[in-house]
Formats: sequence, structure tokens, C-alpha cells
Amino acid sequence: MTNYQDGTEGANEFIARGADTPDVGTDTGTLARELRTLRKRQGGRAKKPTRFERSRKLHDAIVGLVQELQSAGFATAGSPPGPIAIVGPEIEDPKTAGKIGHVQESLAVYIQRLSVDDNFFQRPPFDHVTDPIYRRLIRDFIDGAAMPESKIAALSWSGGVRSLAAPDLRFSIIDGLQRLYCFLIAILLVWRREQLVQDGLIPEEAWKFFAASVNRLGDPPSATEKLLERVIRYEIFYAISLAGLLHYMVTFNSSQRRMSLRVQLEIMKKPLIEHLKSEGIPIWEDLGRLPGEQRPKDKFLASDIVLATQAFITNNAHVTKAFETERFLDENQPYLDNIGDISDIMRILKRISGEVHAKIAQSYDANPNQRFLMTSGDPFLLGFVAACGYVRNRSNMEILDKALDRLLGEFERAETDPLRFEDYQRALDIIHASRGKEARRLVDDTFRRFFLGVTTDLDWVDTASQITGGVSH
Repeated sequence: MTNYQDGTEGANEFIARGADTPDVGTDTGTLARELRTLRKRQGGRAKKPTRFERSRKLHDAIVGLVQELQSAGFATAGSPPGPIAIVGPEIEDPKTAGKIGHVQESLAVYIQRLSVDDNFFQRPPFDHVTDPIYRRLIRDFIDGAAMPESKIAALSWSGGVRSLAAPDLRFSIIDGLQRLYCFLIAILLVWRREQLVQDGLIPEEAWKFFAASVNRLGDPPSATEKLLERVIRYEIFYAISLAGLLHYMVTFNSSQRRMSLRVQLEIMKKPLIEHLKSEGIPIWEDLGRLPGEQRPKDKFLASDIVLATQAFITNNAHVTKAFETERFLDENQPYLDNIGDISDIMRILKRISGEVHAKIAQSYDANPNQRFLMTSGDPFLLGFVAACGYVRNRSNMEILDKALDRLLGEFERAETDPLRFEDYQRALDIIHASRGKEARRLVDDTFRRFFLGVTTDLDWVDTASQITGGVSH
């Protein structure tokens, strides 16, 4: 019979010999219940972490790895990085007016200069230890293979720097964030080995893939120290503006794992997004999203907010991620068409998130599809913001504020369905669209007519009839 540390007996033995007190009335259902009770007493089998839970644990271990290495007494990780030494002549880039040089330094210095957590100017991480491409790269690195050069930008907290001797240098990864992840995972594997499986950081199958390469290196402390001494090569870019940095970001990250347009747009408009977030707009960014992590429904997607700002400025609901991405690259336009627009954008987005969306969420609490309609982006957000932009451009922000007050009054006046969503669904059926240009036009036109006093309520069906009849605004 199997005995556990807490004195209980194995479940299989319990079934084999039956209950201690014979009971002719005992049936299969009773035995099953007793078995479940016994397993609960024993604590049961440990539940495997989900992909997201495992990714979060691994990410946290990676973020704190340098400090852990220093606390463990690894000599190479204990010395702070010195000045950057350029190897060979530098070149100048006429596109950005920046300078580019080559650097070689130890892995220990490299991982101290760079931070996974602070490098938001990149794509979200992959599940490296299960991805066939990245786990081979990790194993090859452990086996001693030389890695391609990464591309690193030297900046200050206020922008670009003219010299690598500047006192307030920080570093942003242009191309190579996934390689940095792989380097850090390799260090964890060599140092902590199968303990990573027990701690729920990697699956057992992943450890089996790396085990032979890791075990060949000898004892963990010595192998880790040797790995930290490995030479890493990278290009350093400096004397560039933020626009130049973002130009490199998109240019160099469009090969093996192409960036989505959503992520490209987030990179290009990062200053705008940070500005909006600082004002309390609830925004979710794809950058830095861990595998398996889902966007909270009550937050606006960053790329949708970027498009919404352009829809407001141009009063055009048909802005697209592809067009905005190309426009940025063609025009080197890093922020807004008119920097004076930022106050109006901030004002309208704060009212949309803090008042309009809040009223919708409250009124349609029982229906998630309606409750989060505004934060879902296309078509409702873009159509609504374009209508707001039309009123602002035709009149002024004071008139727009009054129009929004009138809309909010509908929530006080109507006890149920203040936005008339039943009619909205009928109208979508009439125009044969639930997303895309026609759906955005339906939202845009309906709110324009309501804001301007053409209709006394949101007459979705009449707007749809005009659209299908070929009548424009």
C-alpha cells in the first residue's frame, strides 16, 4: 500500500481493497465520491499552469534576472557597464542624420545595458520555449553559435543624444528584442535547469529539448559564468530623433516575423498614446502583450485610439491602419497633423471614455456586446468620433460639447435602450454590413444628424434608408 507524507493511503490501493467497513449497499457512485474526497485530502495532482500563467512567470524571472545574478555573486554580472567602445569607423545615415557604429561586449554587460521591460518600442514577445524557431535559436546559442548583430538605439530620457558619452544614456532595442529574450532564457536554462519546470516557468517538453545541450556545459555556476562571458555583437544608432528611431523600428522589423499594422501604428504614435494614457484614457497596447493575454474589454485598443484621433481631426470615419502607417513613413510625421489639435482630442476622448462609454456600460450592463460597443473600435468608435469631428470642424468645440450633453440626456430620458440598439441592428441588416465602410458611415451619419438637430433621436433606420437610396450627408 502506498503511504503519503500526511499519513493517507494511495487512492488506487483504497479501491483495490475496498472500504474498511464492509457495506453491502455501497455502489459505484459512493466509491467515486469517497475517491474524490480522498484526493482532496491528499491535495490532488498539481494543476499545470496555463500558457499565460507560465509566460507571466517566465517574463517576471527574465525582468529580474540581472539582479538575481548579481545577488548570487556572479562576478561578470556584478561589474557595471563602462563607456561604449565603437569597433571600426562609424557611418552616417542621410535619411535620419544619425550615426551608426559597431560594438562588441560581453553578454553580462549587454543584458545590463538593455531592459526587456522598458523596451516598449517592439513587438510583443512570443512563447519562445515552445516556438520551433526560437527554441532552436536558444539551443544553438547554448551550444556556442554566434548570433546576428542586434540594432540598438542610444537615447536620453528627453530624446536623442549627440554623443555616446552623454551622462543620461538609455538604450532602446530597434531590432533584437526576441534575441534578447532568447539570451536571457538561455541563461536561466543553464543556471536553474529543470527547476524551471518545477517552478512552472517552462513546460517539461521544453526542458527535454534543451537538456542535452545544457548538461554538456558542466555544473550550473561555472557554466553560467562562462555563458555571461560570451561576446555579443550589435550596431549602435545615435544622434537620431524619435522620428528617426521609429523609422528604423518599422524598417528593420518587417522580415521573418512581420509586425502587424496594429503594432506598427502603436510604435509610430507612442508619444500620442502615452500622452492620452497620462490623461486617464483607458488604453490597451499590443506591445508587450504576453502569449495568451487578452485585452480587457473596458479598454480602448491603442491602434483604434490612434485611428480615432485622425477620424476626429479629418472628420473621416474611413481612416485605416494601412493608410496611417504609410502616411507616417512618407511624411515623417511623428505626432499629429496640427499639434494644437491635441487639446481638443484630449477633451473629446476624455468625454467619450469617462461619460459616453460609462453611460453605455451602465445602461447595457447585461449585454456585453452592447456594453463594450464603444471600446470595440470599428465601426462604432470611428463613426462616432468622425461625427464629433464634423461638428467641431463645422462649428466649434462649444457646440460639440452641447451636442454631447444632448446625447447624454438621452440616457436620463429613456429608461431602456437609450441608443436604440434594436433599430441599430435593423439598420445594419438594411445596409448588409456589420463592420467596414458602410457600417462606419451608418454610425457617422446617424450621429451627425442627431448632433446637428436634423433628427430628435438616433434614427438609425432612416439613415440606413438614405444610404441604400444613394443619399449622401
